[in-house]
Amino acid sequence: MMNWKKIILIALLVLPLIMLGGFYENIEAKNKNPCGIKNPCSANPCAKNPCAKMEKPKPIRKSAITDSAKLMEIGEKLWNNDKLGKSGVSCATCHSGDVPLKKEPFPKYIKMADDILTLDQMINFCMLNPIQGKPLAWNSHEMTALAAYVQSLPKVEGEAMHPCGMKHPCGMKNPCGKE
Repeated sequence: MMNWKKIILIALLVLPLIMLGGFYENIEAKNKNPCGIKNPCSANPCAKNPCAKMEKPKPIRKSAITDSAKLMEIGEKLWNNDKLGKSGVSCATCHSGDVPLKKEPFPKYIKMADDILTLDQMINFCMLNPIQGKPLAWNSHEMTALAAYVQSLPKVEGEAMHPCGMKHPCGMKNPCGKE
């Protein structure tokens, strides 16, 4: 019986010491972390907001985009527009049900371009190559609309298909210049 009493007595004495040690460790950690200061408004570098002094942010384009529904409508029109370039094809011509978009997020390696591209770069790669048109400006309404629309399309798992390597990649017209 004596052993149980000793064990309980030792546990009751040691437990508060362990808890007290954790308490001091927590205080010490707070003193090392400037964000852990009790008064966040005094000498706390984490309390400073770099945007607070900014009067008006510099715009990235002449007019802001605020209507998401209209943006998606513009994106869908661009996706289906076969007049964007000289080849007479649209994004939808090559990326129909036969050549769906892949789930792997951008940036990713694109075999057709032999490069790692962001979504905007991929759009411009297609604008220059299969579509044979002019690239879209990075801050244009058109680039934002087309990128938003592409993001909304269903994606599938698996290896990306190369439309230019197919026998008839885009129906009757071949945007890749192969016969």
